[in-house]
Amino acid sequence: MEKGITGLLPGKILAVDDDPKALQIIQAALQEAGFDVLTAASGAEALGVVRDAAPDLVLLDLKMPGMSGREMLQEMKSQQETGNTPVVIVTGVDQKGDKEEAVRAGADDFLAKPIEQRELLIRIQALLKVKQLHRDLERTLKCLHELEASRYVEGSIQHSTNGLLGTILIVEDELLERAIYADLLRDHGYEVLTVSTAPRALELLRLKAVDLILVDLVLPGMSGPELINRLKTVSPETPVVVVTAHPSSHYAVTALKLGAFDFIVKGFKNEVMLHAVKRALEKRQIELQTRTLLHEIKTKVDRLIDQQV
Repeated sequence: MEKGITGLLPGKILAVDDDPKALQIIQAALQEAGFDVLTAASGAEALGVVRDAAPDLVLLDLKMPGMSGREMLQEMKSQQETGNTPVVIVTGVDQKGDKEEAVRAGADDFLAKPIEQRELLIRIQALLKVKQLHRDLERTLKCLHELEASRYVEGSIQHSTNGLLGTILIVEDELLERAIYADLLRDHGYEVLTVSTAPRALELLRLKAVDLILVDLVLPGMSGPELINRLKTVSPETPVVVVTAHPSSHYAVTALKLGAFDFIVKGFKNEVMLHAVKRALEKRQIELQTRTLLHEIKTKVDRLIDQQV
């Protein structure tokens, strides 16, 4: 093994070169370092080896008869099963134009001939570490998705046990309508809070978090659209469903533009409100789960990066 290069990651390396002597030198250097080495003397042969043996990395000469290294690289990177395999181009100092084309085709790194063994091993290790990081990240993502699915099931069971599907705030100045909405939602497993004005809603939201807000558009003092605009500051992540007496109301359109999730028309059937509420709560649940998942992914990625440094 090359002096000064320690802790090498294992790997299967494919060396591609039509020059037998150059291929022999690379093969000997890699085998001395402990790598499993495969060889190919042409681009077409190399493609077959990549598909059959799935090497961890490819060392590729650009200048070869028949299928060139650039053509082989382009074909390899275009295939889903081989596109993520890192490729190091072995190039002469007079091949700058070919080098630029190889970059566009997807090359991951370059080595100039004649190759120095130490530099070769350092470049290979850097790419193998990146590949391992991607592999670990994929496993982490899979585990997190499985964990998230498990949490979703457990959460559903917990909701069922508690009998509460979420907390809903109703903002409605008409006493009878407020009572009808509240009874309907409580009968279907929701915790319900009610207020008659927008200022009272804002005051309550500063003290207690809710999962959904039902807002009448026509309220005394501060209107429904004004309240929705204020909610961007007080409770920006809570979905809002507006209730209107007119299906073509200008206020309803305004409310939706301000960020309301949905609106329903007074005189609705019970199923209409229940469906709107269910959809809004599902949206909130997905957003919360996504935020949690992204945070966990970032934490895992940061940890993996720290481990690789």
